[in-house]
Amino acid sequence: MIKNEYIEFEINNVAKFHDLAKLLDLISESKKSGDYKTDNYWLDKFPDYTLEHYYFSESDLKPEFQTSTSDGGTWHFYSMTQHLVKNIEIDFLKCKNIGDGKGRLEFYAYAYPYGGITGLTMLLNSFGFKVTEIDDGGGIYIVEWRNETEFELKEIKTNASNI
Repeated sequence: MIKNEYIEFEINNVAKFHDLAKLLDLISESKKSGDYKTDNYWLDKFPDYTLEHYYFSESDLKPEFQTSTSDGGTWHFYSMTQHLVKNIEIDFLKCKNIGDGKGRLEFYAYAYPYGGITGLTMLLNSFGFKVTEIDDGGGIYIVEWRNETEFELKEIKTNASNI
């Protein structure tokens, strides 16, 4: 039996959840086809409200509005897109609403380490969704947020078959 990893998160806005699902479909298509698209393509596909959570270097193609600074745990936008499309060794399987204000992003990791969960957690965070639980393949964790960009994991179960 193949076991899939997942990230559970709070859904506080259904329209944003649909935006996330559409974006993940585009990322998944790009990964599968090997057509990684241009910076301009990804800048256009991420909703504006998510772009505010990333920083852009002076030489980057960037939006016409204020974005984040490179302080703390903020990700560089094009590093995030490269991470999601080229570098993280996973297949996105499903992004679904599981009820009671919760969503679940399911994915299959090819091997360990596959690129980790931090990028995926920060992607969800840019949509305004706080991650609450993660199964990274090695264990299941509750997520405790220190602030808007930093979190720590508290293990609640070890997946002995993946250690």
